Amino acid sequence: MNTPLRPLFPESNSPANNGEMMDVLLASRRRWKSLTQLVADVIFETDEDGRFTFFDAGTTLGWADHDLIGEACSRLLPFVDSAPGPNPFQTRAAIRGRRCWVRRADGTFACLLIYATPLQSPSGRHAGVRGLGIDVSDDANNNADLSIARLHSESIRRITLTMRSRPMFRLGVPPALEELGAMLGATGGILLARQAGCDAECAEQEILEAGSYVGDDVVHRFPAQGSALDTQIESLLRDYEEGALTAPKVTQIEDRDVIFCYSRIRYTTSAAMALWREGLGVWTQDDANLADAALATFASAVEMEALNKALAQNARFDPLTGMLNRTGLIAEISRRLPRLDRERLSGALLIIGLDHFGEINAAQGFEAGDRTLQQVATYLRNAIRPTDLAGRLGGDIFGLWLDGADHFVAAERAETFCQNGVVVFLATPTTLTFSVGLATRSWETGETIESLIDRASLAMRSVKLAGGARWHASLEESPP
Repeated sequence: MNTPLRPLFPESNSPANNGEMMDVLLASRRRWKSLTQLVADVIFETDEDGRFTFFDAGTTLGWADHDLIGEACSRLLPFVDSAPGPNPFQTRAAIRGRRCWVRRADGTFACLLIYATPLQSPSGRHAGVRGLGIDVSDDANNNADLSIARLHSESIRRITLTMRSRPMFRLGVPPALEELGAMLGATGGILLARQAGCDAECAEQEILEAGSYVGDDVVHRFPAQGSALDTQIESLLRDYEEGALTAPKVTQIEDRDVIFCYSRIRYTTSAAMALWREGLGVWTQDDANLADAALATFASAVEMEALNKALAQNARFDPLTGMLNRTGLIAEISRRLPRLDRERLSGALLIIGLDHFGEINAAQGFEAGDRTLQQVATYLRNAIRPTDLAGRLGGDIFGLWLDGADHFVAAERAETFCQNGVVVFLATPTTLTFSVGLATRSWETGETIESLIDRASLAMRSVKLAGGARWHASLEESPP
């Protein structure tokens, strides 16, 4: 005789049978929970209203199991109404591997890979959702960081290309700054670069040559004519002492959100930038980081121009005396010769050597010798006209170009130098004499500057061999 199979669920509605059914359901749920815990970090069930009836996240989200029971899913997803796609806790269709950001108990966010299926009542009505989630926050954060890094890299690339599109890096900074402002939605901005040793006269010369300065240290500002609030922001930017801003600072001034950035660069005192906007919300840290990286690019461009100017200066000027060096003097005289030939004017070159200069170095040291050369350079510059040229050819040898002067004017000047000498102030006032060689150039000969220097130098050496303190003229001119 066959024994009938015992049904899985009791057929009676008696309290005993109902209790047995509940035990079966609880056992089934425990088996389901045990299995899903092997592969999932979060397990959940919701009812038809989207309230949690079961929730287990272990330590992944920081919520205790009972914290969310009976709570609406909006507590876990406060931004779900604005998020694209269906709410994974109230979905009416199966979800397989959807990424979803949820709120941890400490207020931070985690990214879950959600698998969920809707539940139905016996009548076919929606009864809730059962699902699980796998924590993929590390991968999501890495991908987000990578996306931000790529965005920053592309932004800096565009800024750099904008600067390179101009003939000079410095001229490319203003449009690049405005492009950065457009990227970040800024309504205004200012970039400062205070160059060491650049006084008001230097800044004025920058305005005349480059046309890119609008103030003593303002590289660029937009809009060009700012409001009183723009001026207030600029004043605050200037008030930051060097080193006070080691990271971008985000603040609010009246109705504007402002980023202040500061960059220390080697050959200028500092570079600082402020960007502001209104109505777009507070700047994010990513915005501030991009602005800071862009400022470093701008500062490098300013620094590069300063270095190029310093190299050009050192290539043509003597660093000890500030005079033109040999290369600079030859280049400047050569530039003037065609004009003198067209106007049928002569010119004269004086090569001046200090007598007994080596004795100062030997007796008082090289520092005293340097001070002597500086004082002599000042004396010679003050002894010529603004249209003439003065340079140091090397050692204790100087050159003076008397523009448009004939032999008689040059001879008179040479005689004055030799009679008066120069008084230099070292440990005690000391009078030095000059040995002067003179060479005059006529427009008819077309003589080169190299030939002129050779003749004047030979005349000066002959004076030194004769004891110094006099001048000698080389009257012979080379043929054209």
